[in-house]
This record gives sequence, structure tokens and C-alpha cells, in this order.
Amino acid sequence: MIRNLLAATAVATVIAAGAFAQETTPQPAPADPATPAPMEQAAPAVAPAEGHLATNLVGEMVYNGTGDDAENIGDVNDLVIDKDGKVKSIVIGVGGFLGLGEKSVEMAYDKIEWAEREGDRWIVVAGSKEELDALPEFDRTPFDPVPAPAPEATGATTPAPTAPAQ
Repeated sequence: MIRNLLAATAVATVIAAGAFAQETTPQPAPADPATPAPMEQAAPAVAPAEGHLATNLVGEMVYNGTGDDAENIGDVNDLVIDKDGKVKSIVIGVGGFLGLGEKSVEMAYDKIEWAEREGDRWIVVAGSKEELDALPEFDRTPFDPVPAPAPEATGATTPAPTAPAQ
């Protein structure tokens, strides 16, 4: 019985291997080494856009300058957009460690500057970490969505359904 099973398995393997070998596509012949391979076209140069993506701002580090002694003084936590759809201010997280004990402060968008350093864009503000930390904490409550009003009570009460006893 085991001999028949092993023999059948061996035959099936040989047949499957032959069928698999026939299904492979032939490889193209190697190119003549005397002719160079066609060059890939370089991607066209893209001009930098006028503006910034919000996803590039949120989480970006904020520095107090562009020199070698520039310090990381916080990171962008959020953007405040006015009713006309323009960025009014940025919310910068200062202090704390790994997000714990961090304080969010608001700074007008026109007070930040953009700088290019080592192929990276930097957000630069005039001031120190202590000066930012001295600003009042940002209150996001006015920007939170207004909850929908509760439906009016009709006076009629219906008892809640009870689960069947088991």
C-alpha cells in the first residue's frame, strides 16, 4: 500500500515538473555587447510649488534659526484655518519629552519663516524655546465641532426592552 502511494506520488511529481517546464516563457536572447542598452529617460524637473501641503507641516520640527547653533524648539501640532480657507496660525508643541508634558502654543503663520538647509525645508521662528513656552496655552475648544442638539422629549416614555431570561 505504501509502495503504491510513493510510486503514485513520484509519477505525479514527474508529470507536473514536465508540464511546468513547458509553461515557462522563453527568455530573450542577450543583447549584442557592442550595442549599448537604451538609456532610461530622466524624470522631468519639477518646479517647486507656491505653498505647502498640510501633511508636510504637521509634525515638522520648528527651529530658532538656520545656523549651526540652531535649536529644535518644538514641532507643529496643528494648523488654524480661517473662514476664508487661509492658514491663520500654526500650533507648536513645546516642552515635554516624547509628547508627555508638552504644551501647545499658537503662533501667527506670518511670523514663521521657511529656510532651506541641507536639502531640507526648515520652519524657523524668531525666539527661543523659553519664549515660546511663556506664551499662553492654545485653547482648541472654540475649534471643536459643535455637538448636534438633543432631540426634544415628547413626554411619552417607552420602557427599554429586556433580555429574555436564560
